Amino acid sequence: MGKKWGLYHVGGRSQPVSCVYCGRMTPKVKAVPVMKGPRINLRNIPGIDRRRVFLPQQKEYACISCAKHRRLI
Repeated sequence: MGKKWGLYHVGGRSQPVSCVYCGRMTPKVKAVPVMKGPRINLRNIPGIDRRRVFLPQQKEYACISCAKHRRLI
C-alpha cells in the first residue's frame, strides 16, 4: 500500500458537499471546513459581556482550489 494523505478511508464513497464559494461538489473527506458567522466586534460596544453573548457559527465546506486561493490551507 502507498502513502495515505489526509482522512481517506479504505473503500466506499464519502458524501459530496457543495463549496461555499464556487458551488463545486467535492467529497467531504477532501473538503476544507470553514466556520461562518456574524462579524461583530463586541469590544467596541460598551456594556456587553463577551462571555454572555452567543454568536452562532455554521460549519460549511470549501473545495481545495478555493481554499488555496483564499489561503485557508
